[in-house]
Amino acid sequence: MKRHRLSVLAGLTAATALFPAAGAYAAPAELPIAPLCAEQKDVAGPQYAVNLCDVTDADQFRTHLAAEGSSHCGPTSLYNAMYYLGEHKGLPMRITPNGQLLTEYDPGKPEDYDEVTAWIGWLGYKAGMGPNGGGSSTGENRAAFDAATVGAKAAGWTVNRGGIGTDNTPEFGLEIAKRLRQAPVQLWYGRYVLNADNTHSRTGGHAVTVVAAKGDVGSGKVELTLHDPARADDHKTPGYKDTQSEVRGEKVTLYRVAINVKSVSDDGVTTIKQRTYWRLFGEQYQGSTMGYVEAINWFEAAPPVG
Repeated sequence: MKRHRLSVLAGLTAATALFPAAGAYAAPAELPIAPLCAEQKDVAGPQYAVNLCDVTDADQFRTHLAAEGSSHCGPTSLYNAMYYLGEHKGLPMRITPNGQLLTEYDPGKPEDYDEVTAWIGWLGYKAGMGPNGGGSSTGENRAAFDAATVGAKAAGWTVNRGGIGTDNTPEFGLEIAKRLRQAPVQLWYGRYVLNADNTHSRTGGHAVTVVAAKGDVGSGKVELTLHDPARADDHKTPGYKDTQSEVRGEKVTLYRVAINVKSVSDDGVTTIKQRTYWRLFGEQYQGSTMGYVEAINWFEAAPPVG
């Protein structure tokens, strides 16, 4: 496949100023996209199992992103879902109508590292992130996806996306599996602390890419495999912000729970609301805060007919 350097990513305009090109770096040999696997898309019975293969696992921590990518979990997990749609469905995604396809650049190839960084930066820009970083919401990430697929829609592609919250969604695990049949799913969880009055307060959040889901209808439980943009085997080793790490699958289990969430408004008014979330447990997801899954973003696309 022909490769183009960053200079031909025409149309970055304001995004270029926010996310300049990375410089030279010492890169390892080409990395595999993912371990060998077989895709599975079974949601017909009371037991469901969906597994996607060849899903990218891009790193969010990059020297030449705003705040070195510390808050780019949203656009990076979005990038993984979009790359799958480009590679497996042929969905054309571009920064500008005449720009290069997202899939012209392979996150597993060291020579494409700068271009992948620019794409993640542009998605963050379209998701409302500023020059100093800052988070992005589920809706803002859907807006970034919309910006990248304007040309595809104009060319007759059917492109859909949406969000599903955990409140009033008792079979949230099954919903993940159903949406996963089309493309990887963005999953958003909040980090919460338990207060003395048995309420919970949100202290932050994170977004990851779901690549597999397995569970039983009615169980209030689902097992997932994630590609987490903030976790890698080389995390915090010398040069880790200038190279792409290997693909790594994170195994987690979600359980449906109801908690009381306390929040304080800017004018000092305290409110307590009961929320239905799915608590996240995993070997690599332990610490002083608790993870409660709040929502997903899903994506799908089909080529023009005729």
